[in-house]
Amino acid sequence: MLVKSEALVIKRTPYTDHSAVVKLFTREFGLLPFLIQGLHGKQNKNSLFQPGTLIEVVFHKQNRGMMRAKEISLISGWGYTHHPLHDQVRWFFLEILSHSLHEEQPEETLFDLSKVTFQSLNDGCKHLPILPIQFLYRFCEVTGHGIQINEETKRIGFDILSGMSATSKSIPSTMIEGELCSALQEISNNNDFTLPSKQRRSLVNKLVQYLEIHAIPGKTLQSLEILQMIMQEPQP
Repeated sequence: MLVKSEALVIKRTPYTDHSAVVKLFTREFGLLPFLIQGLHGKQNKNSLFQPGTLIEVVFHKQNRGMMRAKEISLISGWGYTHHPLHDQVRWFFLEILSHSLHEEQPEETLFDLSKVTFQSLNDGCKHLPILPIQFLYRFCEVTGHGIQINEETKRIGFDILSGMSATSKSIPSTMIEGELCSALQEISNNNDFTLPSKQRRSLVNKLVQYLEIHAIPGKTLQSLEILQMIMQEPQP
């Protein structure tokens, strides 16, 4: 069956000198493996299959094995005028997706979030210091592990372990403090919201903690340490 779908390039593994196995996160069909040939030929497909690139792909949908692309067109690729640190944020997001996606399991809402996020990165996102916080918060929400922020959590905090409002038994190291809950709610809706770098780093750490417990249990994000360097960048 010939189908068409928007897709995000998640991972690329060399196969031969001129081909690669590429994992594409497609909107309609979830994560699919593709064998892409002729990467360095006249059509120069190489740039279309860089991780983090958004493409539209036409292919024959098979029940098993690797897919083969019939047509490929660019939606959004790595820009020429982006902050040097954008690439590190891109790899952080890709690592989260690679841990959470399963082959041939459609995740349309997650794809839509990923598309908006990577388009923003590829276009030279101007709110880079808070983008990881926004993505982590929304990722938890669309994968069924949303962090409920209300007047109670803004007053007493959110317990990362229980996924509920903090109690007298909650441990500070596994809590998002009330002040940070208020900031998280603001950041999720406002690209212009400013927050000191120390608080941004704390929020990212706590959100990753929550993510690793509830959304990707048993997985550890290796790119977090590099991301924390980015969280020290001043906001414009």
